[in-house]
Amino acid sequence: MRADKVRRPSGTFGAVVLAIFVHSGSLKSNPLLAWVPADLTVLLGALLAVLVFAEIMRTGYIPRAIWVPLTIAATMLLGVARIQTSYGADKAASFFTITMLALIGAVIFLQEDGQRRAFLGTLAGLGVVVALLVTILPERTAEWSEVVTLAGTNTISTSQMIVAGAVILGMYAIVGPSSTYRRVIAAFSAGVMLFIALGTGSRGPIVAVAISIAVALLLAPVFSRRRVRSVIAICVVGGAGLFVALQQGGEGFSRVLGFLAGEQDTSTAARTVLWSTAWNHISQLPFGGGWGYFGTIPELAINAVNGGQAYPHSAPLEIALEAGWATGMFFALLVLASFVRLVRRAQDPTSVMFLVLLIFTITNALLSGDINDNRLMWVLIAAAWVMPGRTETNARGAISGSGAEPMPSAQKAAG
Repeated sequence: MRADKVRRPSGTFGAVVLAIFVHSGSLKSNPLLAWVPADLTVLLGALLAVLVFAEIMRTGYIPRAIWVPLTIAATMLLGVARIQTSYGADKAASFFTITMLALIGAVIFLQEDGQRRAFLGTLAGLGVVVALLVTILPERTAEWSEVVTLAGTNTISTSQMIVAGAVILGMYAIVGPSSTYRRVIAAFSAGVMLFIALGTGSRGPIVAVAISIAVALLLAPVFSRRRVRSVIAICVVGGAGLFVALQQGGEGFSRVLGFLAGEQDTSTAARTVLWSTAWNHISQLPFGGGWGYFGTIPELAINAVNGGQAYPHSAPLEIALEAGWATGMFFALLVLASFVRLVRRAQDPTSVMFLVLLIFTITNALLSGDINDNRLMWVLIAAAWVMPGRTETNARGAISGSGAEPMPSAQKAAG
């Protein structure tokens, strides 16, 4: 095994490409990217694939954590045999190509602290850019509505990108090693971004960010000596943001506030129906109905409107329903194990940001999107298994955990 190997810039560049790649589906239809000669996801995917191959060939190692994407792929294959619709086939094809590439990219390009910081910095930068575009060039969901979104995508994706960036900046403000001035700027930026996200009227990301920060404050070791100060800081910033939001009002904020107050609207009522229907069918299909099965359920009128391209808006229910109980239980155990692993490693700014983002994306996956819409969640699950323990080091001179320790590739071993 090679020791003290100096990494080339390609490793960090791969982490940057990975961060953009996970959000490319939400970005590619924006009018400002009309000049891109081909599908943005395909272009970035091809680049990421080349970078992954080049990194493996350069280092001669495949990280031990490669078991994560391989095991996920194996269990998700259980939903392929029963596919009945073109939507189900498209969903499976997208997962086993685009989403799986993101999982492998996470294992390869998030092994070292510099790579992880580059990944987080890119996500934060994307959040800032999206927030600026929503403010400067907003697109309204309807002529009569005040709810805004990023042109070319929906309110949920817009809010998720902005809030993910705000989470990173907010955690940097609390536990970052930088000067007080920079931390104040980061806190202010995070507050402004959350306020802009409220304008989209998307409730899921707002609820998810509150849950993720609360759990991190309670469990992350990095807060053991500053828990009270951190809670006070978050309450002050959150209280100031809430006060401003109450003064400004707006349809988007009213939707979020109404949801938190327990009000039922068309969206929440529809999700209740989707979840209960999915659960009823899960109990009858231990081996799953196949990818896309939810769109064939006759009692759901929404399926006729969407041409059968419907999903439960909850990734755990979708996986258990369409790939079977075994895959659903594996997913639940993997999420729990990834969460526990990151909690134990949340002893520095970078690792606690990954922990908060993992909780944030898992909570989002419980409320909206399908298995491919929640691509960032899959990346963070894989990242949990390359995240190092505090005193562990590998032979390449980088801090590493059991998931990040490399092993010889098949080609090297054969040689």
